[in-house]
Amino acid sequence: MKTWTGILLMIILAVATLSVTSTAKTTNESQQQLNIDESSSQAAAVEASHIDRMNDAVNSNKEMMPVKADDVSVAPENNDVRVYPMSIGGSGYIYNGLVVEANGKKREFSDWRAEGGSYKPEVHELDLNDDGKKEIVVLYSEGHGTGIYLGQAYILDPASLEVMKMQSLDDIVKEHVQSKVTATSDQIKIDITVDGVPAESTNVQKGAGDGLYNDKLQFGRVTYYSVENGKLVVSTSGAYGEGLYAGDLTFAYVFQNGEWKANDLKYSMEVYEEEYYESFD
Repeated sequence: MKTWTGILLMIILAVATLSVTSTAKTTNESQQQLNIDESSSQAAAVEASHIDRMNDAVNSNKEMMPVKADDVSVAPENNDVRVYPMSIGGSGYIYNGLVVEANGKKREFSDWRAEGGSYKPEVHELDLNDDGKKEIVVLYSEGHGTGIYLGQAYILDPASLEVMKMQSLDDIVKEHVQSKVTATSDQIKIDITVDGVPAESTNVQKGAGDGLYNDKLQFGRVTYYSVENGKLVVSTSGAYGEGLYAGDLTFAYVFQNGEWKANDLKYSMEVYEEEYYESFD
């Protein structure tokens, strides 16, 4: 009896030992697999982070191009006055921010976005208001396309290179221009008055593909700034519909009461043909 009891006890102990060993082995294998999985996840995260950094570097290199000598515009009046981009994108045709240098001073304008290439900015140094000090004038294009040319200009104080106050085109039109566009069944009648002086009315035949017409002339979609005879001159086209222009409002900036304002405003009525507004491409 004792013998059989001893044999049973030995069998039970052996089974228990095998069970503990198997459990320990399974636990160790699971822990090992967990460690491997964690290591693999960490490696993947590190690799993904590295790839992201590489992609960022590649994208940055694609977006950023070095400033070359061709990107620098020099004032025809003074070789020590120049303007050039802070950075270049768009395959070399987009200037993200501009730097103005004048007679040993430099100022960055990060919010100015200009076109490059054949439309790259101009800079001039000239005494616009006959006060004996030469202002810095920066001209550039913000963009162009079919029926669009978005010229821009700034006048800078020669000592601080700060932007001087200029009357906006919208305010100039509100103050000086009154216009009315009247659409009939087959034509458009355009009436305009500048500083109280009426121009001759213009009648335009309706086009087959014309869309909606404005109730008055709209300005700003085609605007050119230029320096002529020592003055900053503006020419902006009046649109009576989308891509449909009836003439040009022109004026020059003069300095009055601490602000550059429009002077000598004129409007020349001229109906543009299709070739005109397609030429902006």
